Amino acid sequence: MKHVRFICLFCALSSLLLLICGCSSGKAKIPEPDDVFYVYDEAGIIDDELKNYIVSKNVSLCEQCGGQIVVAAVKTTGSKSIEKYAYELFNDWGIGDSEKNNGMLLLISVEEDDYWALQGKGLEKLIQSGTLKLMLNDHLEPFFAKKQYGEGIRMFFDALVDRYEQIYSITVTQSGTVSVPSTPEQTETQQQTGTSFFSLVKSFIAFIAFIIVTFTVIVMIVIAAIIVFIIIASLISAGSSTASFHAAAPRTVINPYSFKPSGTTFHTSGRTGGFSSGRTGGFSSGRTGGFSSGRSGGFSSGGHHSGGGGGSRGGGAGRR
Repeated sequence: MKHVRFICLFCALSSLLLLICGCSSGKAKIPEPDDVFYVYDEAGIIDDELKNYIVSKNVSLCEQCGGQIVVAAVKTTGSKSIEKYAYELFNDWGIGDSEKNNGMLLLISVEEDDYWALQGKGLEKLIQSGTLKLMLNDHLEPFFAKKQYGEGIRMFFDALVDRYEQIYSITVTQSGTVSVPSTPEQTETQQQTGTSFFSLVKSFIAFIAFIIVTFTVIVMIVIAAIIVFIIIASLISAGSSTASFHAAAPRTVINPYSFKPSGTTFHTSGRTGGFSSGRTGGFSSGRTGGFSSGRSGGFSSGGHHSGGGGGSRGGGAGRR
C-alpha cells in the first residue's frame, strides 16, 4: 500500500504543478518595450505615418517637461482586465519622468474591443480620471466604434498633447529626427534586427517549456496505467484470497472403559465446535491534468527611447 500512496501523491503534485503552469500561461504577459518605446503595435492597427507622428511629438514633449505619451495596441489582455494590464504595463515600462511622474498611457485591446487611458501619479490632479473619460468619449470613441483606430488614436493623442502644453506652458513640435521606414522591405529588416535577440530567447524558453510539459504528460500517462494495473491486480487478488473455514461435524466421545460396574451408569459425553472466517478488500485511485499556453509580439523601429522611471497608482478611464 505504501507504493500506491506514493504514486497517488506524485500524481497529485504533478497535476498541481501543471495546473499552476496552465494558470500562469493563461495570463497575457506584459510585453517588453522596444527601441521605439512610444508606440507598441502588436495588433497591427497603427500605420507608419502615425507611428512617426507619435514618436516625433514625444521627443519634443519629453525634452521640454519629461512627459511621455505611450500608445500600446495589443491583440488581447488575456485573463487580466484591461485596467490591470494598463497599470502593470505603465509601471513596468516606467512611463514619464521619475520625479514628476507625468507619463500617460493609452492601451487598446482589439479582441476585447476595449481601451484604457492611465495617467501618472503626478498628473492625477491635473488630468483627473473624469477628465480622461470625457476626452476618450469626445476624441477616441466615435472612431473606435467604427474600427477606425488610427484616426481615433491621433485625435486623442493630440488632445493629450494640448493638455501638456497648457499644464507646462510649452509648445510641442513635431521633431524631424525620428523616421519610420517607408518601404515594407526596410520595415521587415529593422524588425528582424531589433527583435532577433528577444525572439531567440523567447523561442528557447518556449522549446524548454514544451519539453518539460511533454515529459510530464508522458510520465502521468505511464503512472495512470500503473495505477489501473495495480487496481485490477488488487481486485483479482482480493477475490481469490476470500476463504471460509468450517468446523467438523459434532462427534461423540466413547467411554474408554470396557466394562460397566454394576449399579453404575456411565453416560457418554459429546463436544462440538467450529469456526469460519473471510476477508475481502480493494481500492481505487485516479487523476488527470492539463495546460495551455500562448504568446505574440509587436513592432520595433527607429532610434532608442526608454521610459523615464515614472509610475502610476492606477485609476484612469476606459470605454466601459
